[in-house]
Amino acid sequence: MSQTGEFWEWPWYQKLLSIPLYLFALPFGILIGLFVLPLLMVVGLFAICSNFVGERLFYLSMWNDGRTLSRRKLRRRLDAGETGTLIIEAPTMGWGFTHAWWTPDDVKTLSPVSRSDDAEYGEQVLVFLEEEKAHPWDEWCWREYISTWEGTAILLKVWNGKRYRTWFEQHFPAVAIVETTSAIVHQLEMEAQQEMR
Repeated sequence: MSQTGEFWEWPWYQKLLSIPLYLFALPFGILIGLFVLPLLMVVGLFAICSNFVGERLFYLSMWNDGRTLSRRKLRRRLDAGETGTLIIEAPTMGWGFTHAWWTPDDVKTLSPVSRSDDAEYGEQVLVFLEEEKAHPWDEWCWREYISTWEGTAILLKVWNGKRYRTWFEQHFPAVAIVETTSAIVHQLEMEAQQEMR
């Protein structure tokens, strides 16, 4: 039986008492729609803008440290025969944006830690995350190449570094590409530095 049918079966006094409830609920629902939904949109827009500005500021800080490289200059290096590794870094666990880094090193050969395939690596990262530890591969990549304090890799792109993967696969397919997740390592390093102060 439908709810409408049930309503008509109610006694007259229940029908009468339900009218004020509906009259109260309708404006309340409209108020929620007019204030809460726009507020959620403003918060979402603020989060996107904040991340975008933060990424640009990060790029500028790397540029000030002399650790950035344009695509044109990188292409000249690669056309001249330079080899190396493209590192795609995921600096957060959930936002989905990435950084692209370049190093003339052969990262896979130099790494003392082997990195498993993507599916197994993803599962291992989640296990380490539950233990509030970093995956050894991520820790090594961070320390050697990505760290803003100790790393040696050169930043190519922020926000959507995976675009460089496509560019490399089209123009320089022989270049090695590795991926790393730095969110946990970066957080642990910041906490360690705060404790030292």
